[in-house]
Amino acid sequence: MNSRRQQISSKFKQRSPEYIAGFLSSATNILLTYPVNKLIFRQQIYRLKTVDAFQQLKDEGFLVLYRGMTLPLLQKTFSLSIMFGANAHYLHILQSFSKKDHWYHQPIASALAGTTEAILTPLERAQVLLQTPKYNTVIRNGSHAFMLMYKHYGIIEYYRGATLILIRNSVSNVIFFACRKPVKDLLPEASTGLQHSIYDFLSGGLLGALLSTFTYPINVLKNIQQSELGGRHDRPLNIFRSVYEQRGNSLKEFYIGAKWNFIRSLVSWGIINSTYEYYLTTLQNVMYYDN
Repeated sequence: MNSRRQQISSKFKQRSPEYIAGFLSSATNILLTYPVNKLIFRQQIYRLKTVDAFQQLKDEGFLVLYRGMTLPLLQKTFSLSIMFGANAHYLHILQSFSKKDHWYHQPIASALAGTTEAILTPLERAQVLLQTPKYNTVIRNGSHAFMLMYKHYGIIEYYRGATLILIRNSVSNVIFFACRKPVKDLLPEASTGLQHSIYDFLSGGLLGALLSTFTYPINVLKNIQQSELGGRHDRPLNIFRSVYEQRGNSLKEFYIGAKWNFIRSLVSWGIINSTYEYYLTTLQNVMYYDN
């Protein structure tokens, strides 16, 4: 029995640092960047200029500015925890089936981690409803949003936009984990812990900003789909056609707010990547000394 417990404890210590570090790095980022994310969301949904979106948030007041933060705090922290932790976990499983590493192990592990993240779709769904102005007086909080969705439309309403989330997560994860180390290796060799943190911030920020811009139209479609309560669950292609026609048959219209999204992602993923490495190293050292 003791041997069995020791094996479980050993496996937990081997796998848990990536999950915990992902959780903590995401929480750090959300607390610092939520207001900017909300401004970008308003631009995506209502095609507002930056000044107009800022004025809209200013008029609503400080309390409304942070309305709905609990859900993204939960959704993003668990999402990043799954992203980093499940990626490492799936990679370990794939490598255990083979005597040597193969190039396709990492992409498969990354895609599976992205797919696993999609279980958090209901949290992202409720978050979008809370950020949508027309529901400011209709939906009181996250639990009320879940209650309304279930009472009037059923569980399926929780997963509106799930297909687009699956596509976004899988594509982003595959590219992120494939390029994360090579991008950092392009920078000069770091000789101190501070330099490593700066390079992690720069490489993670640049990669995250580029990926966020690449998948920006997917997020626009996802947010538009999830900002409605009830109605048809259209296929992604049908949603794209509808929004494309509404926006004057212009792909450029899908990138309204992309400038601020790039800047926000640059900072966010810089924070996430650098704090993740810091938290991961700290946790691994603590667990190593505990042994």
